[in-house]
Amino acid sequence: MGRFATMACLAACACAAAHAAQWAPVRSSDTVSLMVDPASVARKGDQVTLKYLVEYARPQRDMQRQLVYRSMVVKASVRCKARTLSLGDSELYTGPRAAGVMVATAVPSARERAFAPIEKGTSDEDVWRHVCESPAKKPPA
Repeated sequence: MGRFATMACLAACACAAAHAAQWAPVRSSDTVSLMVDPASVARKGDQVTLKYLVEYARPQRDMQRQLVYRSMVVKASVRCKARTLSLGDSELYTGPRAAGVMVATAVPSARERAFAPIEKGTSDEDVWRHVCESPAKKPPA
């Protein structure tokens, strides 16, 4: 019981932590929303690590893996001055805002983990703006 109970408790705590996040909106459309967990944002010099949430208006189906999910939490690192982004692990959930059952964890490839230039007009650029630009430079809401 010891190791299994500990693992189950840790998993339950991790799920509760994801649900407890106060997601800040970054970008939204009729089909998908992008939000950042402000509590996850950590700065070390010019590099920022964070978690962001991608929430779909309708459930997404991954036929290859036989999965249905509605939201995804992604860990990422951003180098502000270089305007580059590196993807980390992601978790797929059945419900909105990382609620419901976590149905999968995805580990990025070496290429996805490598810092890559952020393209203009993308959601990656929205994340970069959110965590890298000073409040004085952000356009008024």
